[in-house]
Amino acid sequence: MSVSYLFAPKELRRRRRWLNRWWPSVRLRLDPLQQLRVDGRYVPVSIANWKLIPSVARSLLSTRIARPLTFAEDRRLTVVIPYRDREQHLRQLMPVLQEKLREQRLDYRILVVEQESGSKFNRGRLLNAGIHYAADLTDYYCLHDVDAVPIVANYACPSQPLRLVNKLIGLQGKSRHNDHYFSGAVSIRKDQVQAANGFSNEYWGWGKEDDDFFFRLLLTELLCYYDLEGTYQDLPNPPHQQVHRRYPWTPAHVRRNRQRRSLLLRGLVDPADDGLNTLRYEVVERGGSAEYGPAYEKIRIRW
Repeated sequence: MSVSYLFAPKELRRRRRWLNRWWPSVRLRLDPLQQLRVDGRYVPVSIANWKLIPSVARSLLSTRIARPLTFAEDRRLTVVIPYRDREQHLRQLMPVLQEKLREQRLDYRILVVEQESGSKFNRGRLLNAGIHYAADLTDYYCLHDVDAVPIVANYACPSQPLRLVNKLIGLQGKSRHNDHYFSGAVSIRKDQVQAANGFSNEYWGWGKEDDDFFFRLLLTELLCYYDLEGTYQDLPNPPHQQVHRRYPWTPAHVRRNRQRRSLLLRGLVDPADDGLNTLRYEVVERGGSAEYGPAYEKIRIRW
């Protein structure tokens, strides 16, 4: 407790306590599993620096225990790729991805879920639609971005949710390490994604739906890992999908997404009220590709 707080007026202290209760203002400085390693390669995704209210932080830390990470064989994999206006990326990704999956002798199918034009992009809904559409034919999923091309990746079925990406190498030869996000390419068992109720359907545009999903998994008492050796090539996004970077202010949809995530972190949103169980979509077109083979399917959906 700071000295300035002790000498603050009583009413000001009361207001700060109230804000601390309802607004995330306490950062978790320590992750009790930060030093855990599995086979020297797999590490729990850190929860340090999450801003949480104290009651949520205590609850999360009480369930943060070591859980083993193992890999199962003879499981059916569906790679779900959310997609819109990325034909060039898809052509770069597909040959490399299919070669990796064949090398690892996996029973796989690839499902590209395309959003019909005319509405604002919603990555979470696309992933939910792919998860639901492929549920009867799969044991686990890899939720895969179309602009992440694998260089070193393990697509086997993990016992705990696993982020395959650790290093993203850009086209200019620079690399960046991402220790605290849970996106890019994530392998997860069907029962686990269903237990978390999938993604929220309420994140429009780009951003924060992956944070929401990661926190849903934490609330389900799963221990999420990432692969230290996982390396991907990061393809550049089209200019029209980087529109928010042109402006000095934060666009409205980004603010709304941040507010939605904040509600979840404050315990004011129940994941059971928004996700796979509330998803509504219609498949308007489906088909395969002679170029990509029988394990490939693409569906176009609308809300």
